[in-house]
Amino acid sequence: MDFQVSARKWRPQKFSELIGQEHIVRTLSNAIELERVSHAFLFSGTRGVGKTTTARIIARVLNCEKGPTIDPCGVCTFCTEITAGNCIDVQEIDGASNNGVQEVRDLIDNVQYATSAARYKVYIIDEVHMLSKSAFNALLKTLEEPPPRVIFIFATTELIKIPETILSRCQCFEFKPLSQPQITQQLELICEQENIEIEKRGLEDISKIGAGSMRDAQSLLDQVIAYSGRKVNSESVEAVLGIVGGNTLETFVDKLIDRQPAALVSLIQEIVRQGKDLGLFCRSLMEYLRNLLIVKISKEPEGLLNSHTYSLEILKKQAEKFQADELQVMFAILTRAEMEMKRSSLSQMVFEMALLRLIETRPFQKIDELINKINQSENSNIQSLPVQSESSNSQETFSAPNVAQNTVSESTPVSWKQIKQQVSRTKPFFEHYLEKCQVPVLNEKEIHLVFHDKFTFDLVETPENIQFLKETAKTVCGHDVDIKLILDTSQPPATGAGAEKKKTVDNEETETGKQKSESEIIQDALDIFGGVVVK
Repeated sequence: MDFQVSARKWRPQKFSELIGQEHIVRTLSNAIELERVSHAFLFSGTRGVGKTTTARIIARVLNCEKGPTIDPCGVCTFCTEITAGNCIDVQEIDGASNNGVQEVRDLIDNVQYATSAARYKVYIIDEVHMLSKSAFNALLKTLEEPPPRVIFIFATTELIKIPETILSRCQCFEFKPLSQPQITQQLELICEQENIEIEKRGLEDISKIGAGSMRDAQSLLDQVIAYSGRKVNSESVEAVLGIVGGNTLETFVDKLIDRQPAALVSLIQEIVRQGKDLGLFCRSLMEYLRNLLIVKISKEPEGLLNSHTYSLEILKKQAEKFQADELQVMFAILTRAEMEMKRSSLSQMVFEMALLRLIETRPFQKIDELINKINQSENSNIQSLPVQSESSNSQETFSAPNVAQNTVSESTPVSWKQIKQQVSRTKPFFEHYLEKCQVPVLNEKEIHLVFHDKFTFDLVETPENIQFLKETAKTVCGHDVDIKLILDTSQPPATGAGAEKKKTVDNEETETGKQKSESEIIQDALDIFGGVVVK
């Protein structure tokens, strides 16, 4: 049979025919026109993006009878021989099967001989990362100082495995994965030339599964044509490649919005029974969630969507049911699930567990807002506490104001606990000083602080600190409050049981509990508002 697969039949023969990689094409074209061609190149990138094809184009460009030229004729002896792989001066070597030091030594011996007929000797080593360490070392000297008119071109899919000593002797070019529109456009051109009728949606599905590789996409196209003949519809593409259609994705998201775990698991089982690929479905669902997020954050999402196969109106309607951060968490869950499915023999169970995590996803709540709501809930239950004033032997009544507002009207009683909390937020270390004082007077006009330790008294008595205390009290109370510091060294602070009587105002903290830790606050938030902690 004379049939050639699309990847070979439609392989580019000139720089102008390369799809994508514009930065590489421009650099190489300028180097050839300026006669500044390096003796060693290293092409890296994923499979099917044009590394070996570009290496062959360089060989034709340099050896064409009309060249060196960036537009080789394609009909001369050298062009046709290089295209067919029959040129003796252009050798393409598989690094995987010729990775020993002896093979490299043989290559070095052949390098010393002049070309038989061509202008340049070109050695193309594919999958060069497969060479052994000894083989790389044997190649170093020749690679650094090759004979005249000898060019090495290395290609690899794993750049990280190439020794630094090799990289430093080469001009390195990284080939980027092709975009979905680029692949779709090329497949459309191939179908036109081959007289194949295929829907645009089918081409987009093939390009999507190609995942940036033109060769993979062309192989999938051949497979679809073999199944459907010269007239291909999107349903045939989905059947051959195991793709889940857009309608199923829309149904899936609707059930996700309604929080129907049983219905979602049943839908997954039906997809598996139909022979669909769960890995592809997971990727498609990730893309769908991404499109929902784009619709939610953009006023004109049409140009930002990955695919035009989904209804924009349905996307907008569904996006209203989600928060942006909720979609981001769902995307992260599916990303992790996709990686776990590749490593597990129980991929369906892994995916089903991921779906249950999707259902439990809720929008984020700002921790400050949650803490304020918790404090409001607690403050509403605080009972008024009596405080003994030593100067008047009378009782003052105190209660905690609304923390969220941080202000108290003039008619609202003062709270020493609130003042200490505000001090802790602004100057955490300063709260330690206040723990060593007593508060015999606390009312709307003035606060007396009695210190029994002269060292602490001197630290607090500075004008800056007194002003800080006044500003803090004003923030909490909503009006100016006079702060008076008193040093009383005649009577040391009470300890043991007597301390409870002396620290009259601090009894408020004993009754209502000390400040909560972060974990306790989060647990309170979960108890009050529901939800789960997403780590």
